[in-house]
Amino acid sequence: MTTEVWIPMEEIQDQEPIWAGTKIRIYQEPPLEYLLSYIYGNSNELQLTCLTQGEAGNIGGVIAKDLPNHYALAQTLKTFLSGVYSEIRFE
Repeated sequence: MTTEVWIPMEEIQDQEPIWAGTKIRIYQEPPLEYLLSYIYGNSNELQLTCLTQGEAGNIGGVIAKDLPNHYALAQTLKTFLSGVYSEIRFE
C-alpha cells in the first residue's frame, strides 16, 4: 500500500504490515512525526525515530517485528500508541 495521504491509525487493519520507512504522526502537545526504522544489531524490533525539528533523532519507542518477517503488524503499533490519536503514511 503506497499513499501520500495521512490515514488515521484506527482505520488501518490490524494485520497490515508496517515496514521500515513508514511515517507516523502522533498528535500530542506538540505533535511529533516519526519514521519507523531498523535498529542496528537488533533483528527482532523496529524503532520510532523522531523527525520533528528540535526533537530529531530522538527515539520514541521500540516495537516488535512480526518474526520471521521484517515488518511489524499494525496491531503492534496500535497497541504501542494506544490512547494517543495518531496517523500513518505509507511510503
